[in-house]
Amino acid sequence: MNPFDEIIHQMQVETSLYARLHLGAPWGIRFHTGEHARLVVISGSDCFLRWEGITDPVRLTPGTCMIVQPQVTFDLSDVPDQRVIACETLVASETHGAVTYGGSGLQTEIVSARFSFDAVAAEPLFRSIPALVHFPLNETHSALIKATLDLIGLETNAGEHGSGFVVDRLVNTLFVQALRALCSNDTGKTSCWLAGLGDRRLARTIHAVHSDLARRWTVEDMAQEAGLSRSSFAALFKSVVGEAPLDYLTGWRVYRVKMLLTGTDESLLRIANLVGYDSDLSLSRVFKRRTGVAPGRWRQVMKYKGTVRLERVPIDAELEVA
Repeated sequence: MNPFDEIIHQMQVETSLYARLHLGAPWGIRFHTGEHARLVVISGSDCFLRWEGITDPVRLTPGTCMIVQPQVTFDLSDVPDQRVIACETLVASETHGAVTYGGSGLQTEIVSARFSFDAVAAEPLFRSIPALVHFPLNETHSALIKATLDLIGLETNAGEHGSGFVVDRLVNTLFVQALRALCSNDTGKTSCWLAGLGDRRLARTIHAVHSDLARRWTVEDMAQEAGLSRSSFAALFKSVVGEAPLDYLTGWRVYRVKMLLTGTDESLLRIANLVGYDSDLSLSRVFKRRTGVAPGRWRQVMKYKGTVRLERVPIDAELEVA
C-alpha cells in the first residue's frame, strides 16, 4: 500500500453534505467549512473566488476543482464585488439534491460537498497542501470526475431504494478522485512526500519503504531502490521531499504508530517491532521527541476522545484540552 492509499484508507471519509448549485448571474455565496473539509467543482461560466489572505479576487474557469480545509471562509460570485449570502441559507442540512439561485444571466454550476474524517489519519496529507487550493483538472481526471458526477445525478434523480447510501459512497469516491488529481497537479505543491511520488526514482523508494517499515533501512538501502548513488539520492530526496530520507522514515513510522495505538490493542513492544524499533523504550523516545507526548498517553487520550474529526487545531493542543 503506497502512502496515499494508506492515508485514504485510514481517514474513514464520511460525507455530511452534497449539493449541486445551479446559479444564474447575478449571484454570490459565502462558504464556511467549519469543522469539515470541502470539495468544490466549477462548471458552466467563470466565477470569482475571494478568501481571507488574498487582495485580488481570482477568476476560476470551468473545470476548476477546489479542496478547502476546515475553518476556512471563502466567497464565490459571478463578479468580483458581488454581494453574497451564506451557503447555509440555500442548502439545507443533509441535502443531496439540486438548488437553483440567482438571476437569468450567465449560468454557473457548482458541485459542493462537505466531508468529515479522522484528524490524525489525515494529518500527513493535509499538512502538505494549502488551506485552500484550486487547480485545473486535466483531461483524464476531468473525465473520471465527470463520470462520478453523472452517476450521482442519476442516483439522485432516480430516488430508488438505497439511493442515499449509493450517493454517499459516490461522493466519497469523488473526494478521493479530487485528492488524486491534486497530487498529480503541480499547482499548490511544495516540497513534500506528494512531490516524491511524482518522481519515478523516488517513488520506487517511497513505495518500498512504506511496504516494509520494519526493515532496518539505511540511506544506502533507499538509494539502491532508486538506482542512485547515496549522495545523489540524499540530495534529490531532500530537494523534492523537503526532508532527509531518514527523517522521512521516522515521520512515517510515528504516523503508523499513531494509527496502531488508536486502532488496535497491540502492546507498545509489538507496535515498536512492527515499525522497526527493537524496544518500546526506543520507540517511546522517538515518539515523544516528535509529538511531545508519550505513546501511552497518546493512546489514553485518543481512546477517551473516541473518533477524532479533522480540525485545524494542533494535536498537542487537543491533548492539553483533554
